[in-house]
Amino acid sequence: MLLIVTNKTDLTSDYLLLRLEELDIPFHRLNTEDYLHKYEINLNLSNEKIDSSINYFNGKKIKISDIKGVYFRQPVIPELDPTITETEFNFAQRETLEILRSLWRLIDENLWLNHPKNLLLANNKVDQLQKAVEIGFKIPKTCISTDINVIEKFYKYYEGNIIVKALKHGFYKEKNKIKIVPTQKVKFKLIENMQKYAKIPAIFQKRIEKKYDIRVTVIGKDVYATAIHSQDHEDTKTDWCAMDLHEDINLIHTKHDLPDEIKQFCIEITNRFHLNYSAIDLIYSKDNSYYFLEMNPNGQWGWIEDNVGFPIRDSIINYLLKK
Repeated sequence: MLLIVTNKTDLTSDYLLLRLEELDIPFHRLNTEDYLHKYEINLNLSNEKIDSSINYFNGKKIKISDIKGVYFRQPVIPELDPTITETEFNFAQRETLEILRSLWRLIDENLWLNHPKNLLLANNKVDQLQKAVEIGFKIPKTCISTDINVIEKFYKYYEGNIIVKALKHGFYKEKNKIKIVPTQKVKFKLIENMQKYAKIPAIFQKRIEKKYDIRVTVIGKDVYATAIHSQDHEDTKTDWCAMDLHEDINLIHTKHDLPDEIKQFCIEITNRFHLNYSAIDLIYSKDNSYYFLEMNPNGQWGWIEDNVGFPIRDSIINYLLKK
């Protein structure tokens, strides 16, 4: 049986589970927000054996020993009693998260597409850039700082042709809505007025003239490269993710044949973080060079399969079954 760890609203997991149903492959979907509402976790440890399980209130029981593969997609924090005090809530939340983490650790690490601890370690853009350089990728010239003098010098050196983006990720939550902060061109006015803003570290990079962006999906040794024609619209030239801000923009996606060397680089950086899946963002420049931007160790892929027809679901399923 395959275990899919996710939440009730994750469409990517929905898409994968539809394929599992079509192939008649046994699976169980574990929505983490349902913990203590629909199921409990029982961890029984002894010298003789480990007998642990997920027990549903309707009588269904999932034994840890029956799990043959795990896809960790997008879990969320379990829903707790809102009437308890803030101190009690923080304590309960911490302990609830700890039993979930304990459950992940009891499942053989080799059964996971990506183990949660490796996802956590891989989710650092600076480390990604450093490893990309070590492997042989080209990267844009990069400056990460809050020092106005350093940033201004960087800006002037590249004659203002630089971009800025978030160090962690370009979105935040406001009143239960996710808002996007896309990668943006830097105007000198921004640097002049930096003293007026709170000091927040950011990534500044030399802007690369693009032919298009490339999203590379890596699953084991399977590599699927998709050209995203971001230069077709003014609003997506700097960051193709900005299309999510515009209902009328639907960028063209096409299959892209990567050189063998770049394919190997993509596999290698995925392996360096002990991952079996990754979503890598590259730039294909006007001078026909490939630049590594960043890697999302647990990025979405459903829209890629839907747009260009890559068999990503089957690759994920095949990898888990072989494991």
